[in-house]
Amino acid sequence: MKTEQEREAHRRFVQALQHEHLTCAKPGCGGPMDVIDHTPHSARVKSYEATCERCHTVEKITGREEHAPAWDVASITMMAEMHLLHEQPSCPYDDTPITFISLPNPRRKARYRLQCYYCGRHTEMNWPPPEAKR
Repeated sequence: MKTEQEREAHRRFVQALQHEHLTCAKPGCGGPMDVIDHTPHSARVKSYEATCERCHTVEKITGREEHAPAWDVASITMMAEMHLLHEQPSCPYDDTPITFISLPNPRRKARYRLQCYYCGRHTEMNWPPPEAKR
């Protein structure tokens, strides 16, 4: 069970991840925040720094890395189906939007990496899956 503070931190992380407008959380300010992505290229969890344009408060916004339990086949299939329906799939453990990354594949078969930038869970999959070819 998440505390109210953890839910708010996650909500702000999702806003930063989706490039949505963030406002200063300092009481009485509410100014617009300038968000900069400080994530190293190979990192599995995103980290941002948000600076208030009005009061210059700096806020660190990062995910919380967790790898256990891993996504199961049913969860991965559900996320892929949501993606195919042009809806936003989310991580079954923390409700963060999942990013699908198309990977190069010399045999012209679809290959994707599914990544949750909040918890760091990820997997790679071929599409269509072998079960669909029968």
